[in-house]
Amino acid sequence: MFRMMKSLPILLAFSLAILAPISLGQGIDFERDIAPILEANCLSCHNASDAEGDFVLDSRISLMEHPDAIVPGNAPESDVLEVVTGPNPDMPEDGDPLSDAEVSLIERWIEEGAVWPDGLILRDKKPRDMDWWSLQPIKSKPIPESRFDHPVDAFVDARRAKKSLSLVPQANAVVLFRRLSYDLTGLPPDPEDVDAFVAAYEGAESDSSREAVWAEWVDRFISSAEFGGKWGQHWLDLARFAETHGYDKDKLRPNAWPYRDYVIRSFNSDKPVGRFAREQVAGDVLFPGEADGILGLGFLAAGPWDFIGHYEVGEAKLDGRIAKHLDRDEMISAVFNVFQSSTVQCAQCHNHKFDPIKMEDYYRLHAVFAGVDREDRVYEGLSPKQLEDRNAFIEQINGLRESS
Repeated sequence: MFRMMKSLPILLAFSLAILAPISLGQGIDFERDIAPILEANCLSCHNASDAEGDFVLDSRISLMEHPDAIVPGNAPESDVLEVVTGPNPDMPEDGDPLSDAEVSLIERWIEEGAVWPDGLILRDKKPRDMDWWSLQPIKSKPIPESRFDHPVDAFVDARRAKKSLSLVPQANAVVLFRRLSYDLTGLPPDPEDVDAFVAAYEGAESDSSREAVWAEWVDRFISSAEFGGKWGQHWLDLARFAETHGYDKDKLRPNAWPYRDYVIRSFNSDKPVGRFAREQVAGDVLFPGEADGILGLGFLAAGPWDFIGHYEVGEAKLDGRIAKHLDRDEMISAVFNVFQSSTVQCAQCHNHKFDPIKMEDYYRLHAVFAGVDREDRVYEGLSPKQLEDRNAFIEQINGLRESS
């Protein structure tokens, strides 16, 4: 993009000119007139973490590394002015070209000595494109005309017709029932249930009667205990749930199961999704004294955890501090990947180019979880039967220990 260094004497001469904090003219103020132009149009690509073309434009020292970029007192020989000038300028690559007034300000600034105040670091202040497709509200789309009643079937049928694809033959009653059982419970149906469904479904006298038989079995499967186990596993996958820590030693987590059971119970009780989400992100604050407000926090601690980095090394050493940073990053990533369908973890190193997330956004989120640590936590919320069973187990364990 910019011509490389030609000679050391030229570099030294230009460096001295740019270093001088004395303006040769009084018309242009860098911080007021020039910095906003560079921050809004150049810093998104030419910053310290994302140096497009190996050119950084965030400080006077960085600029000095490319003597041909700005030649103090000689605007025509300055590459920066060249690439932003003309009807089809090379820069900025993204967005609108600089206005004539902005180009004129840069030209005057160079001619007046290209003064850049010592210690002033520019930041990327390009207006973020909040008009991103994934951040837009969901809009209703007219349901296409179709022979099918369900909207999903109607959309699929419309696309199928557009692609000139034909339907496969209708599945028989046994196949339909097995699909239903596997989809809702993850288990094969009992033979007696298959016989009952087939008899009722094939014996129905009309389409509406068959739909009623189908709906009855859908409700029956959804009301079963197995439903939460089948569909809870999908949420546990999102939550990174495991019963070991991962990493080198992969130690067991003997107390991971309450969160697993909490998820299954939430699905089986048809808990509102808003409540379900709040319990898992800040349940102890939003629902103090309630068992699910504590159990839901297992979401934050369900992912991999570096036992060696946290306990055997510790934060007194660099590896321990890195482990803590990665642990907070894992929590942030999980919350936003799952609940916002948005990746934020890349912004710990650089501003996102393809969605409106900046490094400062990421580290603000980091601060939210800065005081959170993973640890076993005692909670009250067992039913009388569970308390009775627990006490019996404890008594049995203590008896075995005494006899051994």
